[in-house]
Amino acid sequence: MVALLIADEIQLVGGEVAPTYGVVILWTWYVSAQTEIKTRIVTCGVSLANAHDLGEWIGAPSHAIFNFLPSSRPLDMDIHLQSSSIPHPPSLMIAMSKPAYLAIVEYALTKPNIIFVPSRKQCCLTVADLLVHCTVDSNLKCFLNIGEDDLQPCLEHVSDKGLVEYLKDGIGYYHEAMDKQDKHVVEWLFQSGAIQVLVIPRSVVPCPSY
Repeated sequence: MVALLIADEIQLVGGEVAPTYGVVILWTWYVSAQTEIKTRIVTCGVSLANAHDLGEWIGAPSHAIFNFLPSSRPLDMDIHLQSSSIPHPPSLMIAMSKPAYLAIVEYALTKPNIIFVPSRKQCCLTVADLLVHCTVDSNLKCFLNIGEDDLQPCLEHVSDKGLVEYLKDGIGYYHEAMDKQDKHVVEWLFQSGAIQVLVIPRSVVPCPSY
């Protein structure tokens, strides 16, 4: 009796909810095929490198698969891919911190940067890794665009002392479990350009209004 199934965030099929999400979609497709009662399946997701493979997986004909180019966005976006063959997720995150740091330095040293990570816990780990790379380059406060005296009044409103230390170096993190006041301070510092790098989990809803 279902005529239309809209599967949003289809990229999650490759993540932690993959088994459940995949079964829901495939079961809908299977029931439709067996009963010959057509159910239209519409999927939406973020930019994907394998959009056509995913479309074929759910049984969509090639003419019904749309993968929009970066130039279709309101603001043009350049894409640079960094591949890795490390299968262990924690090891992968450690290995990717250096390429992330180098990408910021090469492509956006004077622009705001948002780094998406898999989880809330990974936020602090990634920030710490980025600061290690800054230290190695003897440029610890390269992401801080405000004087420390001007920054201090804002830090007095942050309850997370670990976050305070990170903000002093121009890097912040933002996730759903943070204190509300801490969120406001981090948002304001990032939007105003005082800090240049923000690390957030990909699951954060709503994301800060950058």
